[in-house]
Amino acid sequence: MARLKLAILGWAVASLFFTAVLMVSDIGGHKTLGFALAVNAVHFALWVLALPVLSKCVRRFPLSQGKRIWNAVVLLLAVAAIGLAVMLSQWSILYSTFFPNGAWALWVFLKSGLVRFLPSDILIGIVLVLALEGWRVWLDFQAERTRATDLERQLAVARLDALRMQLHPHFLFNTLHAIAGLIVEQPPTARRMAIALGDLLRLTLKDNGKDTGGSVRSLAEELEFADLYLGIEKLRLGDRLVLDYDIEPEATSAEVPQLLLQPLFENAVRHGAARTLHACEVRFRAYRQGNELCLTLANDGPARSPASGSQPFGVGLTNTLARLRLYYQNRFTFQYTDRPQGGVRIDLSIPYKRAGAESEDRREDLYAATQSAHTNADRR
Repeated sequence: MARLKLAILGWAVASLFFTAVLMVSDIGGHKTLGFALAVNAVHFALWVLALPVLSKCVRRFPLSQGKRIWNAVVLLLAVAAIGLAVMLSQWSILYSTFFPNGAWALWVFLKSGLVRFLPSDILIGIVLVLALEGWRVWLDFQAERTRATDLERQLAVARLDALRMQLHPHFLFNTLHAIAGLIVEQPPTARRMAIALGDLLRLTLKDNGKDTGGSVRSLAEELEFADLYLGIEKLRLGDRLVLDYDIEPEATSAEVPQLLLQPLFENAVRHGAARTLHACEVRFRAYRQGNELCLTLANDGPARSPASGSQPFGVGLTNTLARLRLYYQNRFTFQYTDRPQGGVRIDLSIPYKRAGAESEDRREDLYAATQSAHTNADRR
């Protein structure tokens, strides 16, 4: 309704303006006010009717995206065709109303006026195309600003949710209880667990503001953070947790949303090794495939009964999906699969984008998930 009102207002303003121009100049000759008003009213009414077709062409062949030269040529041809149709329709209507002569007289009139009036209609079409393209770019800009604001807000929420997950009472109390039990029996292990827990808390609370709200970082940095969590769980669960990394070097420099992997790893551990008494493997694979960064996370665990229905997502996975939609809209895939032999497999792909140079080479070995925690503890 708002667009219809705007179109009607534009039609009225253009008709009155060009009628005034026609009457005060010698362009219209000795034409009456009624004829001048009818000429412009019919002319711009036809252009208003052509606007949906023109708008569809602009959306299909945008000047700011894709093959710009090809799109410009297509739009110019479309404008010429629409302008010709508008001119023929306008003078056919006016001729049948003001000059009811024979059909041959109409053809003679149109033939003589083709060179005179068609360029002006093509010019009007070009102006409308530029206006529609400018309006589309403005709307995209406003949508991007809104999305950026939502990303910042969502990131703040995600940080709080991630903090709640990382400091989940079950995880925190189990870690402290394990440290207390190992102080007498295995002091070095208890010391390493306490140091790793402190590193995790410090990195969680650290305000990383290198980019827009610290919302993205390299996969290497994301794995460095996840390793702190996995190192604590490895010390706590011992041989029950087996880690297997398969990471291509090119994938480590890919840009990923901050706090993307930790909820996935936490979900794998909590529903895998933490629920069984035998060894459970957590396998993580990262590789680049064309313009996509592909991540696969699979874990062993108890097999879920088919009668239990679909597995509802918890806070971590729900939050991860919401952030992926904000960052990539529909340009990502997320597949959650229950493995027949037990456990879960998650396949995720996002557009590949290289992170900043300062994010590269942060870790020399991405395959030893717990070595950094042990090394730091021994040095202290």
